[in-house]
Amino acid sequence: MKLKLLFIFIALSIVLNSEAQVRNAGKKAKKSYIKLIEAYTQRTLPGIKESPTSTDTHFIIIWEGTQYPETFFWRGENGWLTCKMVKAHKINQANKRSIPAGLEYMEEMITNDKVNKGDTLALTPIKGGRFAVPKEVTNNIKNTLFFKTAGSSWLKFPITKIGTKKDILMP
Repeated sequence: MKLKLLFIFIALSIVLNSEAQVRNAGKKAKKSYIKLIEAYTQRTLPGIKESPTSTDTHFIIIWEGTQYPETFFWRGENGWLTCKMVKAHKINQANKRSIPAGLEYMEEMITNDKVNKGDTLALTPIKGGRFAVPKEVTNNIKNTLFFKTAGSSWLKFPITKIGTKKDILMP
């Protein structure tokens, strides 16, 4: 009987420990820092036939935090990738003459400390690089943006749907 109780206690402690790891693997922001406008993948077709095509994932968000973001990472199916962050401006139809077909946002380079509440940002995961996955982020968390603000621990924003947009046709 004592042996049976010991096995039950061990099994229960393993289950509770794994549940605690999942909960602490990047706190979901209690207040909203991000409003997702759209998440999509898009191919860029080069104007030169010999050049390779590229497919990138993009996240268009509105930053709603009062403190600026220090860093963004994407945890997708392909690992842990740092994100390029730029300010995004929707291209209005009147100015689309000289813009390649399929391109909907113009990018403005910006440093993290220049991000203000209400800014529209474009985040693009960058392939390559060697950034260690933090201990708080377990392997079972996928399709999630992770970010930090000044003095915060890792915060997470899960992405439930990633659409596909028309190809960008470069001249």
